[in-house]
Amino acid sequence: MHQKFDITLKGLLKDIPVKFLKILSGFDSGKFLDTQLTNVNILIPDLLIELPDLTILHVEIMSNPEKMLKRMFLYNALIFNHYDRLPKQILLYVGDKPLNIENKIGNYSFEIVDIKDINCSELLESDKPEDIVLAILCKSENIDVTVAKILEKLSVLPLKDREDYILKLLYLSDLRKLYTKIKQEVEKMPITINLEDSDIYKEAVEKGLSKGKLEGLFEGKREGLFEGKREGLFEGKREGLIEGIEGMLELKFGINGLELMNIVRAINTLDKLEELKNLIRKAGSVDELKEFLGKSV
Repeated sequence: MHQKFDITLKGLLKDIPVKFLKILSGFDSGKFLDTQLTNVNILIPDLLIELPDLTILHVEIMSNPEKMLKRMFLYNALIFNHYDRLPKQILLYVGDKPLNIENKIGNYSFEIVDIKDINCSELLESDKPEDIVLAILCKSENIDVTVAKILEKLSVLPLKDREDYILKLLYLSDLRKLYTKIKQEVEKMPITINLEDSDIYKEAVEKGLSKGKLEGLFEGKREGLFEGKREGLFEGKREGLIEGIEGMLELKFGINGLELMNIVRAINTLDKLEELKNLIRKAGSVDELKEFLGKSV
C-alpha cells in the first residue's frame, strides 16, 4: 500500500472512529495495545485493541492480498505468545478490485471485511470526523450525495481540524479514483490546504527516503566492499528520492503528475532529484516541471 494511504488509514483508525469500530467489533471503545511483536524479526500489526470484554482485536489493513494467510497466522501465534490470549483477527480490505483470498488453513481462520460492503450512511450518522472520512471508502448509492454530505459535516469543524480531515479525505479518495472530484469540491470551500506542509505528506516522503537509504545500506553491506557500499548507498538514496517525488507528484498534480515518472526515473544524479523535489513544492503547473525535466535528462 502506498505510504500516504497506510499512514492516513492507521491514523484515522487509531483515533477510534466509534461507528466504524462498532461495525467491526460490536464495541464502540477499546484500549490500544503495544503493536511491536518480537520474534526473530520485529513485526508491527496495523492495529491491536483490547475491547471492553478483554478480547484482543487485531486488524490488518490491506489493499494487496499477497501472502496474507501466512502473515495473519504468524501474527495470531505471536499475539497469543505475548498476551496469552488468542486474538479476534480481521483483515480489512480497502482495495478497489474484487477480493479473492484464502483465509483458512486447518482449524485456523480469520475474518475478512471488505470496506466496500459497509454502508457509508452508517458512518455518516456519526459525529466523529474519523468515521465521516472513512465513509468515502464504503458502499455508496450516490457518490455525489455522499461526497457532499462528507464535506458538509467536515465544514463545521474548527478550521485546523477541518483542513486536517479534508486533507485525509483527499488522500483516501485516490483509492476510489475520486481525488479530482473531491479536490474540485474542496476548491469551492473557503480554506487553503497545503499538501506539502501536512504531517501525513512529510511522514510518507520521509518513509520513502528512509526505506531507500536502508535498502542502499543493506545492498552495500551485502557486497562487502567499499565500492559496493558506496554504490548501494547511492542507489538506495536515489530510489528513496524517486519514491518521495512520485508521492509528491501524485498528491499535487494527480494523474498528470504521474505521467512524468518515466522521465524522473531516468535522472541519475541525487542533486537533480533534490532540485526537482524542491521545484515540485513551488510549481504551479506540470508544464513548469516538464521544462525542468527537459533540461535534466
